[in-house]
Amino acid sequence: ATTLVWIDSEEAIIVRWADRAAVERVRSEVPGRHRTNGTGPVGTPGRHGEGGADAQDRARREELRRFVEEVATRVPPGDDVTVVGPGILRGQLERVLRAEDRHHGRRRLVHSAAAERLTEEELVAHVRALAGDEPPRVSVRH
Repeated sequence: ATTLVWIDSEEAIIVRWADRAAVERVRSEVPGRHRTNGTGPVGTPGRHGEGGADAQDRARREELRRFVEEVATRVPPGDDVTVVGPGILRGQLERVLRAEDRHHGRRRLVHSAAAERLTEEELVAHVRALAGDEPPRVSVRH
């Protein structure tokens, strides 16, 4: 079986191919980034007060780490895995999967590639191709 995971900070879509597609969506609880112009003069805190923005960033990074680990637990341990997505979570998930494989003595293919948002149908077609199971050809009679 082969698994394809599309991930960003909002959700992960896990598509497994073993004779047919199984799709699982995992929503993230990570809050969006809050951008402000609340900086004070050089050397003084902005509206967030001392370390407020840094604390928010640390909390967000921790939530993202937990989200990536949650997604990793849902990837079948015996499947070859391709992780795709637009940002850094793709690489983080790849590293978590590889570390888990080393820890458990597993050997499988795990790699990642940058990708923009894909539809569920595109993800299914991609994982099917990765698994080497091309769709049946439709013959047209004239």
